[in-house]
Amino acid sequence: MKHATINGLNLWQFDSFSQEKSIKHFVTQRNSHVNGKEFTLSYSSSPDKAFVQHNRHLLAEAIGVADEHLYLPSQVHKTRVVHVTRHTTKDELMETDALITNAKGLCIAVMSADCVPIILYDRKHNAVAAVHSGWRGTVARILEKTLHEMHHVFGTKGEDVVAGIGPSVSQDSYEVGEEVVEEVTRAFGKNSGLLIPQANNKAKLDLWKANAILLREFGVKESAIEIADLCTVKNNDHFFSARKGDAGRFAAGIVLV
Repeated sequence: MKHATINGLNLWQFDSFSQEKSIKHFVTQRNSHVNGKEFTLSYSSSPDKAFVQHNRHLLAEAIGVADEHLYLPSQVHKTRVVHVTRHTTKDELMETDALITNAKGLCIAVMSADCVPIILYDRKHNAVAAVHSGWRGTVARILEKTLHEMHHVFGTKGEDVVAGIGPSVSQDSYEVGEEVVEEVTRAFGKNSGLLIPQANNKAKLDLWKANAILLREFGVKESAIEIADLCTVKNNDHFFSARKGDAGRFAAGIVLV
C-alpha cells in the first residue's frame, strides 16, 4: 500500500487498484482529519454525531461522491450481502457486512478496527464490493459468499477480480482462544496453516491468509491479491484497534467512476 493525500485527507491506497482507471478507492487513517482530530467514521464510536457526519462529508467530498452516495453498513459480524443501487435505503444496510454494486458514483465501504476490510473489483463486468471479515465472518466465509453473489448478480469470475486485503490485526498480534481455534479448524481444516499453537489451547490466527485462501478458491489469481501487510495493533498510530482499546473505526471503500 501507499500513502496518499486527497483534499487534505490522509488516506492509503493499494498499489494494484491505483492502476485501475475505472475506480477510486481508499483506506482512511485515524489521524486523517485536517484539524488533527481522530477521523472516525462510525456513529457508535463517538457521542458527537455531528462530528462523525462531518467526517463522512469530508470523505465523500475527497472521493468525489455526494454525501448520500457514501454507503456504510451497520455491521454485525454476520454474512448478509446487500446489492447497493441508487434506491438503497439506510434501513437496508442494517445487520450487513458486505456490499456490492455496479452503479457508477456510489461509494461502498466497510468500517474496521482490527477486523479485515476487503475490497474487490471485477474488471470485466465493472462491479465492486466491500467486505468486513473478522474471525466470525472469515470462518462463515463471508468473502466467499460475496464473490458468489457477485457471480450471481454480475457474472463475476475469479480470473477477472482484483482484491485488496486491508489493514487489520496480524497473526503475530492475534492470539485467540480455544473456541475460535475449533471454528477455524472446522471451516478450513487441520492443515490450513492458519494457526500457530500457543499455551492453554490458544493459537495465533492469520486472517490475511485465510481470506487469501477464499479468494484463490474462487479462482482469483495470486498476482491479483494484494495484502496491505499493515497490522492495526502494531500501527495503532495510523489505524484504530479494538484490541488496543480504541472506540473509533476507519473505513475502506471503493467507487466506480
